[in-house]
Formats: sequence, structure tokens, C-alpha cells
Amino acid sequence: MVTIGPTTRRLLTAAFGCMLSMSTLAASIDYQVPTIGQPADTYMSPAEEDKLGRQVVSQLLAHGLILEDVELNQFLNQLGARLSTHTSRDASGFNFYLIDSDQINAFALPGGYIGVNAGLITETDNESELAGVMGHEMAHVTQRHIARSIEATSGMGWATAAAVLVAAIAGGGDPDAISAAVAAGVTNLGQQQTNYTRAHEFEADRLGIRTMADSGFDPDAMASFFKKLQKRSNLYGNQLPEILLSHPVSNTRMAEAESRARDYVKSAVREDADYPLMKERARVLATRQLSTLSRFYQQRRSSVNGPAPALDYGYALVLGRLGQYDDAIELLKPLADTYPTQLPYQLALAHAYSQGGHTADARDLLVSIRRQFPDSIAARLSYAELLVNTGQHAEARRFVMSDSALLNRLPQAQELLAQAAGNENNLGEAYYRQARYYQMRGAYPQAINQLRTALQTANLNAFDKSRLRAMLTQAVQACHAAWSERECRDQVEEDSRF
Repeated sequence: MVTIGPTTRRLLTAAFGCMLSMSTLAASIDYQVPTIGQPADTYMSPAEEDKLGRQVVSQLLAHGLILEDVELNQFLNQLGARLSTHTSRDASGFNFYLIDSDQINAFALPGGYIGVNAGLITETDNESELAGVMGHEMAHVTQRHIARSIEATSGMGWATAAAVLVAAIAGGGDPDAISAAVAAGVTNLGQQQTNYTRAHEFEADRLGIRTMADSGFDPDAMASFFKKLQKRSNLYGNQLPEILLSHPVSNTRMAEAESRARDYVKSAVREDADYPLMKERARVLATRQLSTLSRFYQQRRSSVNGPAPALDYGYALVLGRLGQYDDAIELLKPLADTYPTQLPYQLALAHAYSQGGHTADARDLLVSIRRQFPDSIAARLSYAELLVNTGQHAEARRFVMSDSALLNRLPQAQELLAQAAGNENNLGEAYYRQARYYQMRGAYPQAINQLRTALQTANLNAFDKSRLRAMLTQAVQACHAAWSERECRDQVEEDSRF
């Protein structure tokens, strides 16, 4: 893989230090939450913030740096929605993405787009710690810290900053390197900017603790997570991982978090029973060393006295990825029977059945799951995947087309329709659905090239030609709106080379 060089890394540090979470802190600051709006709007309007955030997300998606796992994505966004009810934005103002990196990190982009590294989830000990970090990032968004930081530095050009980051992502690189570059910290910025960001960090800590406490989480969890990071700093000495170089944790910050937490009356903490399973799922999906992770689970499971269902679940996922489906089924079947109300066990078992060739068992289980969990979009997508994988293309199309949530919210559903249409030699429909898949991911250049290829080479009837031409016009307009006419043209030309 191509990695980001030191020059690009320094550019990213300077351009995007204002975006980042948990930056350098040195002294306790007392402040009041400011009124949001002008003069920040002078330098970056809410529309510009959203445009920049969408640009970055589309590039992260295009280069495979976001883990598009429906179960984990649903878990993160449900947690975010729960927290959002106690912020100044509703749930529609935030979008959470799982970053394919085992680095311990999270970052807020403009417009409410928040990246959570898989490594951050696996480092937390409970859902409250995860909620604390997410609440902190949400405060960066609600307080418009990026626009305020640009205002404090006399209007650093946001468009230039966007171009630097997008160029680095488009240049390729492994997820850890790019995630580290995006979250490189503020230490290379001028002192004025560093001090201003310190105030932002205390502000985000304060609001994050309030948000998590009001949402039924443990307000002490933010300080406990800080302590964990500080212990890591002490252990690593001068050979710090990049996350700790860019996100140092001070005694002052921990003391401040502990003090804020004492402002809230202790009450019953409500945490999702699926959190331990999603933690292991993130660990498995982000690993690049399945054999090493397999040994990790074997050792951990042997060292635990008594049941360890989350570890069994994680180990079963590893076995499935290693192609040992019968072994995975042997682990998952008793878990699904013992915990019938926890969907992750049921879906993992259905997937193991399907991948292991037990298609009848997979179908029966997925039908049962859909009855028991009718609101689960992950369950419905799994059923559609089974239909396509078993050659039931017409039934798959009827099922997906009748489900507006699948059709309009999940790009994967469009890709399944494209696959089903292609297998039936319905090229017009296949090209249309694949272009819709790209559009829903914000990958307008790929959509444009897909449509142009179809119109130039495919044997299409009059209806297909008319529909694809209309979609091409829409895709070009959307591309110009998301980027600019020149940027869109350059990206389309670049994409057409491959």
C-alpha cells in the first residue's frame, strides 16, 4: 500500500488541526458556552461545513477507509441518536462512521460527520466510555469549533484545507496512516491556535459529560478513559503511538472531568446489552491478522472462569472469516438459544449457516429473525443477501423493492439489485442500480462513468436509455453541487483512467 509521506502529514496537521478530538491540554480554563453563529459564519457557513464534511466522507468511502458494516453502523448511530436528544441538534444533524483502523481515535468533521475508529471501541471497557468520547465529538459539532477556529486564525481557507485532505486520501494509503493524518493534532499550529483549541477541548469535555449524564450513562466514564490513556503514555515512554503524541492526557484534564462528573446526581446507568458484542465485532472486522486474533481469543477464553459469551461471539466471527463455518456454528448455536433476544447472535448464526452451505437453515432462521426483529434493517439486508446468493433473483428484487428503508437508506441494497439484475442479463437495470449505489455513497464521478459506459456500450431498450440519460443529468448536477464543476470534471477524468 502507498503511505502518506512526512510532507503531506505536516500539511494535514496544519490544515486540519482545528477538526480534531482530544487535543493538547496544559492548563485549566474556566469559560462559559458561547453563543454560536457570527462571526464564525463569516469564515465557514453551515452549508460550507456540510459540504466539506460530505466531501471527506465520500473520499473515505471511496478508498475503503470506512467499515460499511450495517450492524455496527446501526449500533453507533443509535447510540448517537440517544445522545443527540440531549444536545442542541437532533439525530438528523449527526452521522457516525466506523473507521477501518485499530488506532485509538475519533474525530469530528464539519457538518456533523463523526468518525469513530474501530480501535477506540475495542479500547473502551463499557458503553459509557464510548458515549463519553462520542459526546465530546458531538460537542465539537454543536459548538462549531471548526468555524470558530478558522475565525480565530484570521480565516484560514477551508476550501484549501479540504483540498489538502482530499488529495491525501485520493493519493492512497493504508487506513491507519490516513486516520493518523486526519487526527494528527494541533502541536504544529501557532500558539494562538493551540490556546484556542485548548478552550474548545475543555468546552467539549464539559458538554460531553453533560450529554452522557443526561442520556443515562456514567458521567465518571470520561475521566476513567482519560486515566487509561495516561497509563498508556507512561508505559510507552518516548516510543509513543501516534494517537498519544497527538492526544496527550494531562492530570489537569482528568481533574476537570472528575470535577464536572461530580455535578451530576448518581443514578442508574443504562447500557446496551449488545455493546460487548459490538466491541468484539469491531475488533474482528478491523484486524489484519486473523491468525493472531484467533490465538488472542483462544487465550482469553481459556483464562476466564465461567461463561464468556462476548468472547465466544468474537471467536466465532474469526472462525467464520477463516472459513471454519461448522466450528463457528457450533459456538453460535448455544449462544443464539441462550440469548434469543440479542440479535447479533442470531444474525451471526444465520450468516455462518449461509456461508457454510446450510441455506435451508439460514433461510428458516432469517425468516424467524425478521418476525422477531421487524425493525432491524440489518436482518432485512441479510435476508436479501441470502436470496441473491442462492439465485432467487426475482424474489430478491420483489423483497428489496417493497422495503423503502432498504431501498433508500442502504447503498448495499442497490448493489444487491445490480447483482441480481446482472445475473438475469438485465443490463439496463444492473447499470442503473450500480450507479444508484455510487450516488448514495456520494461517489458521483463513479456514477457518471458507470452511466456513460452503459449508454455507450450496453444493448439497451428505449426505456433504459431514457432512464439512464435522466440519471446521468442528475448525477452531473449533484457532482457540481457537491464539489465544483472543475473539481467534478477532474475527478471524472481521473476515475475514467482506471
